[in-house]
Amino acid sequence: MTRGRGWLIGYGVLTVAQLVTIAIGETWSQLITKVLLMPTLAVWARLNGGPVTLLVALVASLAGDVLLQVDQLLPGMLAFGVAHVCYVVLFARRARKRSLLLVAAYGVVWLGALVLLWPGLGDNQIPVAVYSLLVTATAVTSGWNGWRAGVGGALFLISDGLIGAGMAGHDFTARDYLVMATYCVAQYLLSSGLLRGDSR
Repeated sequence: MTRGRGWLIGYGVLTVAQLVTIAIGETWSQLITKVLLMPTLAVWARLNGGPVTLLVALVASLAGDVLLQVDQLLPGMLAFGVAHVCYVVLFARRARKRSLLLVAAYGVVWLGALVLLWPGLGDNQIPVAVYSLLVTATAVTSGWNGWRAGVGGALFLISDGLIGAGMAGHDFTARDYLVMATYCVAQYLLSSGLLRGDSR
C-alpha cells in the first residue's frame, strides 16, 4: 500500500479539517470537507489495487455523507446500506475463519443498543433496526479478517451508534466529533484491510 501516499495524507488532512469545521459550526465548510473525504480515499484505494466493490462502497458512503449533511436521513441510510452490503460481500468472501462467537457477541451488542434506543426513535424504529443490522454484519465479517479490518468495522458500528443515540435524544457535547473521527478512521481501516488481501 505504498502508492498514492499523497492521497492518503490528503485524507488525513481532510479528516482534521472536517473536525475543525464541526467546531466552527459553518454548514458549507462542513459539507465541502465531507464531500472530499471519500473520493480522496477511493483514489488511494484504487491506486493500490482496490477492488471495484470497495470503490462502490466508498461512492455510496459519499452519497450518504452528503444526504445526511443536508438532513435527508432515510435516503442517507439507504446509501450507507449499499456501502455495508458491499463490505459484507467483500469480507465474507475472503474470510478464512468464521467465528460464531463473534456473531453472538455482536448480536448481543446490536440487540442491547436497539432496546436502549428504541423508545426514542419514533417513526425511524424499523429503518434504524434494519440499517443497524447491516452495520453489525459489517462489524462481524470484517472481524473475521484480522485486527485491522475488525477494528474498522467496530469503529463504524460505534460511529453509527452515536448517530442513533442522537436520534433517540441521547446527545452530549463531543458526539459530533466522535461520530466523524470514528467514521473516518473506520473507512481507512476497512479499506486498507481489504487492500492487504486479494479480494475481487
